Amino acid sequence: MKWITHQAAAAGAALALHLSPAGVAAACVGAALPDALDQLLAGLAPTPRGRQKAFNRIHRGATHWFGWWLALFLAALVSRLPQPGLAVLTGLGFGGLSHVVLDMLTPQGVPLQPLSRKRRFSLGLCATGSVGEYCLLAAIVLAVWFFMGRDPQHLVLRLGQCVLF
Repeated sequence: MKWITHQAAAAGAALALHLSPAGVAAACVGAALPDALDQLLAGLAPTPRGRQKAFNRIHRGATHWFGWWLALFLAALVSRLPQPGLAVLTGLGFGGLSHVVLDMLTPQGVPLQPLSRKRRFSLGLCATGSVGEYCLLAAIVLAVWFFMGRDPQHLVLRLGQCVLF
């Protein structure tokens, strides 16, 4: 999935779950975090070509295992952190989980074990950048609009709060 789909889904679900503005913003960050971590790790290679090869080798590996993100999300739920730290931790875990769930829809899927690339889970519903992904993105936007009361002004104001925390 493309970053826009990941972030729209995470923000929409976080809004629907009534996370605080800090939690929604953190969910947007968490939704991009698995791919950003892969890019960061690949960036350690010494040459541009080596970085691309490294990214292709590690992408959708350990950073895309649902267990890490589930553990982060559950840790947030049982932690005694004060706000906004609790909201940020919850949002990051939730965003990472939503990323992994969306990547499960693609043919490449996600790993079933944290450090193995052999066993993967995929529903194979739509490829990244395909018409299917953009239909899914449209459905997400419509669902958010529907569940947020169908008031575009309210939705824009709510999203604006999330950007400003």
